[in-house]
Amino acid sequence: MSEIKKIFYNLFWQNKACQNLFLLSKEELLDTKTLTHEENFTSVSMPRIIISNIENKADFPHETIKLRTENQNIKNESLIESKIELYKPIITNFLENKFGKSLERVVKDFQNDPWKLLGKAALLFIDSGENFEKTIIEFLQEYGFIGKQINSFSELEKYFQKEAITKNFKSVLSENNIWNFLEFLKAAKDIYVFESYKSLYTSNQVLVNALHDKDDFISRLQLFNLLFDSGIISSSNEDAFIECTNCQPGTYRGVFQLKLNPLKLKELKCPVCSGHVSYYVPYELNKEIYEIVKAKDGLLLDALCDLLNKNSVEHKVNQTVLNDIEFDCVYKVNESYSIVECKMYKIDTPKAKLKSKMKEHLGKLISNIVRLKEAEPQNAVPVFPVLLVNINDHKLLNEVEVVIKSGNPDELTQIARICSIDQINFKN
Repeated sequence: MSEIKKIFYNLFWQNKACQNLFLLSKEELLDTKTLTHEENFTSVSMPRIIISNIENKADFPHETIKLRTENQNIKNESLIESKIELYKPIITNFLENKFGKSLERVVKDFQNDPWKLLGKAALLFIDSGENFEKTIIEFLQEYGFIGKQINSFSELEKYFQKEAITKNFKSVLSENNIWNFLEFLKAAKDIYVFESYKSLYTSNQVLVNALHDKDDFISRLQLFNLLFDSGIISSSNEDAFIECTNCQPGTYRGVFQLKLNPLKLKELKCPVCSGHVSYYVPYELNKEIYEIVKAKDGLLLDALCDLLNKNSVEHKVNQTVLNDIEFDCVYKVNESYSIVECKMYKIDTPKAKLKSKMKEHLGKLISNIVRLKEAEPQNAVPVFPVLLVNINDHKLLNEVEVVIKSGNPDELTQIARICSIDQINFKN
């Protein structure tokens, strides 16, 4: 096991808030983007966790920030529309003359295979690391927007200045047009801020709502401090957002890089009114832990394996039997086996739906074990079905167990269990 995993699990098993956080589904824990095309959609979970002091959807600062941002965006969109009308003839002529063939290729590729092109475009926004510049340049070169001699953003900037401004816009660079163009750029920047802001507070509200009944903001902030100190999360290169909701709109609102220990976030104050500000700050999750979190069974299966290893329990994972049945984990205690199915549910799923899903999944596990026993009657060893879930509401799990067992008197159902990771024991 790697050093970072040892550090992580050392904290995980000792800290209940850490368990609550990392047993969330990846969509609830991580900064997740959803890409849609007509009726199709796909979600991409980034290796980032959003930290905020906004508690829940009914919270006044959240509603204030949301409304202010949406109002400003409406104004920006109107401004951009008016500026586009002003520059439309100039821009259209420039694009047709300079990039007509390139744009035709983009349109043709989109018509032939829209998902392939959307995938390429998505990578441009998803890859915010050291390959970001290279990815953009290669995309522009592929479609002929720029030549092979341009290999960096600085070279691209010089090229644009030469081709777009010096050669094409020189005749229209009046003082009035320059002011209009600067207003256009500011509005475009503000719309980018709005979309990023919206993404952050949406991701954060999912996270906060999922944890709302589990722990409070202070314990969460203390946990993030421990995660930061342990190297499990680190400062992000993505933008942080801060706004004072005590002052009038636009008084103190910022988008900037913030490399700060999470525990010090509570010290951020407005320079105008000296009140506490509302913030959304992204932190990068260690890549190895991120890969575990985004796996099919989330952190649940990996945590189970760590627990089994700590207790020196013999086990195997992802076992395929009868060609079409896969068991997530099979472990042996004494002379009996426990066959485990791991299921990650969204914490904010309604209880009725959760119960239905758990009954379905335990029923399928039992059915698969019955098939295995019938196919291999010679292996008459005791087997215990276990549905391991990321829901730590023990009362709810017990209710589902009781309902299932009351309607199914067979022995396998009667010894089956639905449990959370903290209920796992090695006594059958």
